Amino acid sequence: MKEVQLNGFSINYDTVQTEHCPIMLDEQLYIENKKLPRYFIGETTMTFFDFYYADNSDFQESDYRLSEKFQQIIGRFPHTNQKKIALNESDSYSIKQVPVYITVKDYILAESKPEAYATFREKLATIQSLTPINEDEAESVFGYKRKRLFLDGTYGSRELLGKNQEQNVQAIQEKLEYVNEMYYFAHYSYAAMVQFLPEYDITTYDQFHEAYGKFVYSFTVTKKGKTIPLLWPDYLYHKPENHLEFGLLANTEQPRYQLFDQWELDEPIIIEILADGFEDVRFETTLKKPMNVPPKLSQSEYTLGETICLSVDPGLVKELDKKTAEFELLKTKKTSENGYSLDYELLEDQLLIPSSQFEKAGRYQLKITSDVYGQLLFLFTIKQEG
Repeated sequence: MKEVQLNGFSINYDTVQTEHCPIMLDEQLYIENKKLPRYFIGETTMTFFDFYYADNSDFQESDYRLSEKFQQIIGRFPHTNQKKIALNESDSYSIKQVPVYITVKDYILAESKPEAYATFREKLATIQSLTPINEDEAESVFGYKRKRLFLDGTYGSRELLGKNQEQNVQAIQEKLEYVNEMYYFAHYSYAAMVQFLPEYDITTYDQFHEAYGKFVYSFTVTKKGKTIPLLWPDYLYHKPENHLEFGLLANTEQPRYQLFDQWELDEPIIIEILADGFEDVRFETTLKKPMNVPPKLSQSEYTLGETICLSVDPGLVKELDKKTAEFELLKTKKTSENGYSLDYELLEDQLLIPSSQFEKAGRYQLKITSDVYGQLLFLFTIKQEG
């Protein structure tokens, strides 16, 4: 007969059924007849690979490594939740203070057969303040969702362990809105923003940061039942903006983005945001019709007098011809011009705009919003000749 002990809890066990250990826990493990805790709880630091494994086991640890370009970006815009997010030496992230739990049965099995559950025991050793929780204490435990450590050494999805634990966090869902969805924008196949509703008057970076931004530590997009974890700066917010923005990179071999290489009209996606001390935020939307060929400007810089050439789907050309799509030229954030008032020419799959009609050199944005294809935004610069 041997004994397992942990923070005031102890129980005897044996490999055969005896008078002292009559209760079968496993085929070759018997324990004494005594009341067991409901579970053990604690906190740990885990890599993104471990944290998201239950949501998508297709990705490898290398898929969460920050590219050289991303490392350059976070040099300028480091993650705003340093309390929760740590950058590892392997150029990937870990999440600190993740609430976890383990079942009493799993704990006893792992202690009694350490060689069989080496990975579990390795993860167990990283859990801080592992505490037994009795049945009559479970409902009064302060906390929110926890991830279970399984015997195979993997963590499950976050789950509520008590009926009233949703009351332990701040409500935020009804204060936020999902806006400004864009397709084929810059380097992205799909992008959008999350911001506070106008009535909450969150108009500056600092206000957004204090009200919600600095607590955010996870952002995922789910498509076809597959969860895509985003890394900072796949999602970020920065001065002077008052919103969280994200995008899924196009034309890349990185597995995390490949689910958005293709999509279907009205295909549903789910966006989920986790923030320390707040309820989980969840938005559901459906995707617009994909174009047969991604739209593209012929170049990003034009000399004044050159023709701006935008290749687009013939379906969108028909909308522009019928003027059923919104068409704008944005000169600055505050001034815009109706695109239909410009001189332009429509070909089968192209929109041509002579730049000679522009008042001056500078940066411009071409914005087309279609009920069928969604919002499209193209950035370009007009420079003086010579």
